[in-house]
Formats: sequence, structure tokens, C-alpha cells
Amino acid sequence: MKIGFIGSSKISQFHISALRNNGLEIIGIGTRKNSINCEKFARENFLIDAYCKKGWEEVLEKEVDAYCVCIETTNTPEILLRILDKGKPVLVEKPIAWELSKLGPIINHKNSSKIFVGYNRRFYRVIKIAKEFAKESKGGTVYINIPDSKIGSKRFISNGCHMVDLARYLFGDFEINNKIKINNDCGEMEYLTAFCSNNKWTIIINAHSLIPANFSININSGKNVFELSPIEKYSLFEGLDIIEPHENFPLRRYVPKVIKSEFEDAKFKPGFNEMYRQFKKFILGNCISTQNIIDVNQAYLTLEKCCELIK
Repeated sequence: MKIGFIGSSKISQFHISALRNNGLEIIGIGTRKNSINCEKFARENFLIDAYCKKGWEEVLEKEVDAYCVCIETTNTPEILLRILDKGKPVLVEKPIAWELSKLGPIINHKNSSKIFVGYNRRFYRVIKIAKEFAKESKGGTVYINIPDSKIGSKRFISNGCHMVDLARYLFGDFEINNKIKINNDCGEMEYLTAFCSNNKWTIIINAHSLIPANFSININSGKNVFELSPIEKYSLFEGLDIIEPHENFPLRRYVPKVIKSEFEDAKFKPGFNEMYRQFKKFILGNCISTQNIIDVNQAYLTLEKCCELIK
């Protein structure tokens, strides 16, 4: 199965590894015209014969079965529309666009159903387990932590959209009841705390840049706590060990009991191998619609919620 690949950033390396592992062959790769970085990337990945000196437009001239778009978000909508005109399936990195208005023409395109959005965390095994836990639960309180190494609204959309998408996937759509958002002197968002809910869950989202913390989701339901921290590891807690004070440590301690724990498989970037296994089926038209595959309409709803949080 032949692929036209548009991209040469760090994330592209992870895409290529998983793509090849699933029997997909890149026969064209390009970004900007005469891109030295893309040529170097192609050479390092044994793709120099597929390198398109004329850029992504030359990639679109190749006879392929599908495309992958892994570039800076600002340029994604233009290129994605050109691919849709060709009627080929395409896997595109999230969040597709910075503004909702840019997604309108894409959603309304006659071939919009051929878009597969790369929200790779939906394909984690630990997320599947979390989904089952949330489904079987009667409800409760969820704490979602979204730290980052840089501040800003675009930074939140770029990385935080993963977490907002997981919140929608695991717990269903939710309303934002109240929020506190603090900007710095330059108008860039420093942190956000939002109180959200639906008919089953109370969801607290804490997006605080520059704090020493992991991305995490903590689900409190009934007598259990289900923790994803980092997202690639789950721990299920039930009950407490109570350690009474003694002369060497005069404080009573309450230690949660871990009854199950598991790490995500990391042979590939987590979620990527399964994502490309599903994309291959998607190309063949054999992929039965499932909740963990996100189309452009679901990507729109996730971006809409991100924009609502930071506006």
C-alpha cells in the first residue's frame, strides 16, 4: 500500500516507524520546496529516492493509496483541502486547525469522511481499560491535569487537545460550568482551572503551565480511584493501609492500596502502531466505525471545547 507523506518534524519519525511496521510504503515525501531539513530527514530514513524537491505539491502528484499529513498546524487546512479534492484517505495530525472557521470548509467537503485524525492516545491499551472502568462506574469526580513547558493558548490547543479529547472519549461530552483563566502581561494564557460536568461526572480541568507535574487523569468513583499518571500508566486503587504512629515516625499514615497497575507498550510511540493498524483498514474501507477512531466532526467538537475553555 503506497503512501504520500507530508512532514519531516520530530513527530514524523514516530509515524514512519509505525507506518512501516504495518506494511505501508512511502513513495513520496516532501514539505516546502527545496527543503534542506526534509531532504536530510528523507536521507536519514532511507527515503531519499522518495524525496520530492518541489515540496508537498509534488507529493500530491504521486500515485498513492493514501496520504499522511504531519506538519505545523497553521498550514494543515490548505494542504488537507487539496488532498480531499483527490478523494484519497488521509491521516492528519491533530488538531488540524487553530480556529474553528478553518475547519468549516473541510467538514463540508464531499470527501470529509476520508479523514482519519491522529489522536493516538485513544489507541492506548490503558485508555481502553479506563474507558471500561468509566462505563461500568455510576459516576464520580474526575481531575485532569494539563501541565506544559511553555505558556500560551496555541500551546494549550496543541498539547491540551489530547486531554480534552480523552475527557470527551472517556466521560462523554460535558458543559463548562465555571472557570478561572489567568493571562500574563503579554496576554498569553498562564493557567486555567475549569469546573465542568455532565449527568454522570464532575470534571475539574487544571491547565497550569510550567508546574512540575505529569499529564494525568484521576477518576474517583465509588470505592475506587483509577489513576492515569502519566497517561501511559494506569493504577487502580481500592482501600487503605493505615500505619499507626510509632516512636520513629509519630504520624498516622493512610496509604492507598494498588490492586492493579499496567504500563502502555512502548516498542513504538504509544498508540501509534495500533493507530496505523486501524488506518490501514480505513484505507481498505474495512474499518468498522469505532469510538476510538476520530473523524473530522469529532475533531471539530474537541477543538470547539478547547476554544471554549480558553476564550
